[in-house]
Amino acid sequence: MGAAAGAVLGVLALLSTQPGSPGVAGRPHSCDAPLASGLPRPSFSSSSELSSSHGPAFASLNRRDGAGGWTPLVSNKHQWLQIDLGERMKVTAVATQGGYGSSNWVTSYLLMFSDSEKNWKQYRQEESIWGFPGNTNADSVVHHSLQPPFEARFLRFLPLAWNPKGRIGMRVEVYGCAYHKWFYYSEVVHFDGKSSLLYTFHQKSTRPTKEVLSLKFKSRKRDGILLHRQGRNGKCFILELAQGKLVLSLNSGEANMPSFDAPVLSLGSLLDDQHWHSLLLELHNTHGSLTVDKHARLFQAQPGSSYLDLDYKISFGGIPEHGNSSTFPHKNFDGCFENLFYNGVDITHLSKKHSSRILFMGNVSFSCSQPQTVPVTFLSSRSYLALPHTIGEDMVAIAFQFRTWNSSGMLLTSQLAHRSGDLVLVLSDGKLKLNVSPRGHPVKTIIAGGGLNDGQWHSVSLSANGSQLSMKLDGDAAPALHALRGWMGPSDSYYFGGCPENASGSGCRSSLGGFQGCLRLISIGDKAVDPISIQQGAVGSFSDLQIDSCGIIDRCLPSYCEHGGKCSQSWATFSWDCTHTGYTGATCHSSLYEQSCEAHKYREDSSGLYYIDSDGSGPLGPALVYCNMTDTVWTSVQHNGSHLVRAKDSQGDSLQLVHFNYRASMDQLQAIVNHAGTDFPLQEAQTSLKSWDEAGPRTLAPQRLRLPALPGPLRTALLPQSWTPTRAPELRAPAASPPGPAPTSSDRRGPRDPRTAHQPARAGHLLTVQRDERRHPSTGR
Repeated sequence: MGAAAGAVLGVLALLSTQPGSPGVAGRPHSCDAPLASGLPRPSFSSSSELSSSHGPAFASLNRRDGAGGWTPLVSNKHQWLQIDLGERMKVTAVATQGGYGSSNWVTSYLLMFSDSEKNWKQYRQEESIWGFPGNTNADSVVHHSLQPPFEARFLRFLPLAWNPKGRIGMRVEVYGCAYHKWFYYSEVVHFDGKSSLLYTFHQKSTRPTKEVLSLKFKSRKRDGILLHRQGRNGKCFILELAQGKLVLSLNSGEANMPSFDAPVLSLGSLLDDQHWHSLLLELHNTHGSLTVDKHARLFQAQPGSSYLDLDYKISFGGIPEHGNSSTFPHKNFDGCFENLFYNGVDITHLSKKHSSRILFMGNVSFSCSQPQTVPVTFLSSRSYLALPHTIGEDMVAIAFQFRTWNSSGMLLTSQLAHRSGDLVLVLSDGKLKLNVSPRGHPVKTIIAGGGLNDGQWHSVSLSANGSQLSMKLDGDAAPALHALRGWMGPSDSYYFGGCPENASGSGCRSSLGGFQGCLRLISIGDKAVDPISIQQGAVGSFSDLQIDSCGIIDRCLPSYCEHGGKCSQSWATFSWDCTHTGYTGATCHSSLYEQSCEAHKYREDSSGLYYIDSDGSGPLGPALVYCNMTDTVWTSVQHNGSHLVRAKDSQGDSLQLVHFNYRASMDQLQAIVNHAGTDFPLQEAQTSLKSWDEAGPRTLAPQRLRLPALPGPLRTALLPQSWTPTRAPELRAPAASPPGPAPTSSDRRGPRDPRTAHQPARAGHLLTVQRDERRHPSTGR
């Protein structure tokens, strides 16, 4: 990051909560009261009940009336017990029992939560994809504390396994406290994707030493600006959602909007799930931190950076002057904020009072509508959803959205009318492939997109009318068209994700396997499909689905991969790719390279170019050096100073500054020098420059060069008398003592560059370092 960008980041370093500000921390009180036992009977509901005495109203912990708990009509994984807490509550723990005095209990279950009885989200304890352990008998209580707690109005318990000698049986309790009491009060503000609000805060004579921004957000879209702050000369920063991740970006002032420098950091994933996520941005003068849910990242500003160029204004939800621009690359936020505080000031409360410090842009409201879409999760390669064709439609028209991590899988298959052929839509190597095979005619194939297994929502629509077939991906205005021989009519049924065992057709015999991921907004003909009616058995059939929830998770967050390794994942697995990093192992921790040229000499390697990793598995990457295997092993680091350098003579009226770029960073150079036997830092020094002309070498006036000075036990030779400007100087350091036993790796030279771009050290110098046998007076070494 450049100095200018660092200065802007210094401005960022000003956002942190003042002690005792409301909305940032709640009142210190307990939050473990029982929430379910005092609820009226209608607050309990279920997927089914074995009898009226086994109904959900008897599902409170320790109840013995009725049949002593809830038991569904059929014991399978599609049953659920639901509790309506009446309002949004903070939930900190749950407890379960089996049916009183029976052989009915649940041994494991999932816990789901929602604010609207739609779009349920699974609570995951410590990122586990599995459920909670349940009971081993009917009457003992199994209690689970929830870390972290969550806020919701509705909860569902989904049994996964139960006593094999009995049925599903549950009595439950939920613990917590009222959410509005924990946070004093709760207020929301809604942005419609075209609106924003501008807050102007009081201009004080002295700037605060830190600032804080805290809020919760719920987003309908994967992209949108949460926060924007402007400064002088085009300096600004943006905190926004980009492809479902939270990204902090800087404009250093060297380019006008909307151009931005590379993002300072990116945090979170899948944040467009229409659930609440907490955000805390805390900034000091030279550093800051960003926390999303329970994931936190620190960032650092350049030394000496200033925050004085920022205005006393903050825009939320968008950038006012660019809100209606179709060419501006950043989109406004579409969703809700809750408990929006800046340095202890309740921005939403000021907005509702129509404070003069708040300026509205577009339609900003103070209620948060609930999501109406109902996603469906295909849990395994055996999952499928079978839906009938819409009666009265004489053409094929299918649309839906999908998201997945898998690169391959069947999305849709159907036999055409009168068994006249097959229609198969698959995901293959991250691309969408549509095959239509009318009987007696060649197969027609349409391929679209790429990288569609990125975990993002993608929309697809198919239509066929007579002999014309088209497919659109992500709203592409130019759909792929094919003219078919013969007429293509609608099918009797469509299979999404996979096929039942008795289904026929080429798609059901595909070797790709079924789709694992989420679908939503399914429509056949001009009629939207209601997944709730599917769940209730009113239409279609299914197997191994989770309806009204998208169960996708990002296993690469947080990433434990080191040294720039890339995490890749499928629906059920994840791994790290260490290619081109110079490291190996499960998390790219172990270096592929020796730590010094001396190690190569110990292996009896000849002189040549080698990659060495001076700090082993530390944060520094490997550097390309030349190892000169003489009696004393020399390490040479090359730079770009092979061009002719012209210097003015002693009568010149100015000094000349010369810069060289090395193939290693300054930290890597320091590590290489340290291996030569010193811990002294690289510094600037000054020397005399000697030049050659037709009369021979002559000394010029002292010229300033950026070069390391190594005092103490090292002897430094700077620019020898016979140096020619066209010669490429080099950093040469004798290697340290032998590292011990010879390495076991078969090849640690590394003929390729493990990193395509090192940050160059802006230091030009000729440095020859060799061990001095004299001891340092202060260290005795």
